Amino acid sequence: MKTKLAAILAGLLVVVTLGVPAASATPYYRDVYVRDNVSDVGNEPSVGSIYFSPDIKVCWTPVPCAVSKKPIVGADNYVFITLRRKPGAFGTVDGGLHLYRSNLGGGTAWPGGWTYIGGAGTSVPAGGTTVMITWPGWNVPGPAHFCLLARWVSAADPMTVAEGANTQLNAQRNNNIAWRNVDSVRVYPFRPIRVPYTIGNPEPFDTRQSLIFEQSERPFAGTVTIDLGRELAARWRAAGQKGTGVKPVGETEVQIVEPKFARIDGLALKAGERVETGLTFATEVDADPAVLQVHQVDAQGVDLGGAEYRINEKE
Repeated sequence: MKTKLAAILAGLLVVVTLGVPAASATPYYRDVYVRDNVSDVGNEPSVGSIYFSPDIKVCWTPVPCAVSKKPIVGADNYVFITLRRKPGAFGTVDGGLHLYRSNLGGGTAWPGGWTYIGGAGTSVPAGGTTVMITWPGWNVPGPAHFCLLARWVSAADPMTVAEGANTQLNAQRNNNIAWRNVDSVRVYPFRPIRVPYTIGNPEPFDTRQSLIFEQSERPFAGTVTIDLGRELAARWRAAGQKGTGVKPVGETEVQIVEPKFARIDGLALKAGERVETGLTFATEVDADPAVLQVHQVDAQGVDLGGAEYRINEKE
């Protein structure tokens, strides 16, 4: 009988192990989460976009704004972060909310690639709450290109998966962490504008990565080129200039010729390296609002982060 019972239990263990994803470290009734995207309901790991959290908003005054703003360099900005609870939640959960920033780009390693902005202790009721953290002007990088990372730290609601160097995976695996990258760009006819994008390797070894460009929502009525710089462009040439929907237009520049989806493959980066590239937007017309999403993936297709450029966005 003991042998048969042991066999049954072993079989059940196999079914549970293979058929059910890793459970949250926190019971649902005291689980606190920040959404990674509008469809996020706090599941771990989350699915869909990671670095455009709708629960992180930058405002110009201490009054909550309807739409996140482009931060003002050199002036105090106010970041509102919504902490949510799952259905059936009860009681309050105590903890601390911490906010960090980095330069705009992907491959920002945790924790060395992030600068602390500030934090606040709070109690989150069953209905959730919104916390404001002041982003002091001296800590706002110019010219207003940024990534924001929010971390909810609580003994009652711990991280489900221990944090590693890959910030994107940390946010995907833990509903206590959320990331928001946004950059607003104003492009006038016959006046090209260049904005930076940093590509980085968070790993302690050399690797090859890809840059992916998507304009599925609202394509830009103009041209978009990326200047890889001499060193990165030389490495790309040595790797065979692989890519889709792109074409070289100079010694270091690459033009996006397929707006909906394009990619540059085989970009060689050294261990821990971060390289600033430059995106140039140009148009000959009064272009309507558009959205360009840029993100990078490693050789295995793991997303390493990115940025969203809102072009000619209406205030």
